[in-house]
Amino acid sequence: MRTSSNINYVNNAVQPARIPGSNYNLGDNQVVWAAGWGVTRFGGSLSEQLRHVQVWVVNQSVCRSRYGGNTITNNMLCAGWLDVGGRDSCTGDSGGPLYHNNVVVGVSSFGNNCGHARYPGVYARVSRYTSWIQSNS
Repeated sequence: MRTSSNINYVNNAVQPARIPGSNYNLGDNQVVWAAGWGVTRFGGSLSEQLRHVQVWVVNQSVCRSRYGGNTITNNMLCAGWLDVGGRDSCTGDSGGPLYHNNVVVGVSSFGNNCGHARYPGVYARVSRYTSWIQSNS
């Protein structure tokens, strides 16, 4: 977003998001945090408060295998609690952030139900779009 004047932030509760550089690389099993106002269980009601959940980066090859090959591209990032389940973004969280060390590394996109042990959540990999974001903001 471009503005004609600077935005003055009155406190630390609201700040611009930090985005990763194009070389930002997350290792497998890194702790990341998803946040959103979505449902807390598949088929449930939207949350009345902002929630967050700790999940872990899933190996790209493993994620591709779980989703059946070509569905997962290099522009995507997978995160969840693989083979355990119960932690994930869910309906209503799409477009929300996935953070690593206070850097927005992913944008919630899709999954198979919510918190499924076999299928991690899938996020747009922000580092693949850093140049575009910087050119258009």
